[in-house]
Amino acid sequence: MSAAITAPSYPDIESITTVTCIGAGTIGGGWAAYFLAQGFTVKVWDPAPDAAEKLTRLIDAAWPALAELDMVAGADKDAWTVHTDLAEAVAGTGFVQESAPENLELKRSLLSSIDAVCDEHVVIGSSTSGYSMTEMALDAEHPERLVVGHPFNPPYLIPLVEVVGGESTAVEAVDWAAEFYTRVGKSVIRMDHEVPGFIANRLQEAQWREALHMIDQGEATVEQIDRSITDGPGLRWPFQGPMLTFHLAGGEGGMAHMLDHFGPSLKSPWTRLEAPELTQKLRDDVVAGCDAAAGDSTIPDLIATRDAGIIALRRLTADLESTRETKAQTTSATNVPAGSVHPDTASPGNSEPSELDDYQTQVVAEWIDYNGHMSEAFYVLVFGFATNQVMDQIGLDQAYREAHSTSLYTVESHIRYLDEVSLGQKLQVTPTLVAAGAKKLHLAYEMRVEGKLVATEEIVALHVDQESGTTVPFPTEVSERIGQIRCASPDWVGSQLG
Repeated sequence: MSAAITAPSYPDIESITTVTCIGAGTIGGGWAAYFLAQGFTVKVWDPAPDAAEKLTRLIDAAWPALAELDMVAGADKDAWTVHTDLAEAVAGTGFVQESAPENLELKRSLLSSIDAVCDEHVVIGSSTSGYSMTEMALDAEHPERLVVGHPFNPPYLIPLVEVVGGESTAVEAVDWAAEFYTRVGKSVIRMDHEVPGFIANRLQEAQWREALHMIDQGEATVEQIDRSITDGPGLRWPFQGPMLTFHLAGGEGGMAHMLDHFGPSLKSPWTRLEAPELTQKLRDDVVAGCDAAAGDSTIPDLIATRDAGIIALRRLTADLESTRETKAQTTSATNVPAGSVHPDTASPGNSEPSELDDYQTQVVAEWIDYNGHMSEAFYVLVFGFATNQVMDQIGLDQAYREAHSTSLYTVESHIRYLDEVSLGQKLQVTPTLVAAGAKKLHLAYEMRVEGKLVATEEIVALHVDQESGTTVPFPTEVSERIGQIRCASPDWVGSQLG
């Protein structure tokens, strides 16, 4: 990147309300869904006549997953428009994310056209998965504001974005882009240099090529290759990448011992890739990098973190597998929100999943309306009392809420009024956990009087940080309690009005 380029001042990130996505395909549409979930208004440019239809389907499919992880309060799924005029699409925008097909001439021409009609203070990011910005920005009049922001599919769910500029990109533009992606919830790698294929793709490509070699030579099957990762090193990588994984493989001596002891194996024919010479400088750079990555954590600390993560991940995958088997036997399984997890399997140490406790109360005079029966508003009130009891049972009680400023917020509900309720009658409300996610509960309630069903309610509730107004994951102890509760789906769950 050239530090000599003088960049204009870029927008205050907090002031941005509109972003533009160039292209409504898998990547561009995924970006659009993510920006919508972050509360932005999104303008999409795509010349295809069916662009709006495709984008609608993609956003609808992505929205449940975004609600689980990355959605801010007030996000509007419908706050987008599709344009065929490029100038119209970038008018008034605060940031542009280009996601055109991976064709160098197309990208070079398109980035030049965007640059020509876009306000000079707006940074333009490209989702390219392989081209350098140096080669893509050749025809642009203002290459100083062109930056690579390389996401991973699906971009609405995978947090990583690799950010790097070209030879003519201003350092300020790269800094701004890295801060913007970070502020909208992405995990940003700000690369120091342009590298063909960037970082993660090069690692993926090396593994991909070796897998093809093994299949071609009859050394392994597709199933064996996939399971060698999903049931092997892939379980470690969400918590510690390949470098820290080998750091721990060195025992108390860490990476230094690993390289000194196993360095000669680099010459063994374990892969068809040629290994670099393990010089003293390379050895020292790797050791120093691992020490920096580990920070204040000792080897035992890192091992404890890794082991806890693997245990949690294995339990989760076991639950997902159990859910897949259970769905075929559940009449309303198709109505369960996408991205939900049915913790049908009891946690280790519990022989059987537990049930949620019934809530009981008596109808009082204040709840009776002019017809002599309980007013509809008080059905809602009683169901709310039942939700409060569920919160207490799973560890989200008043003390927790006051200490952490978080609570369950009901974001969707459906009540059926099946029969009248009179003064003095005793109400019994039976709650059922239909499904649970990292930040969400899907609950069903049945209200009875002397065994007779008088009302039902189905709700979706999100775990919300009341200070930031955003959804947050349940703490570990709450997730564990939820995981011990039996899931079920009454046959009326998900039914339409009438």
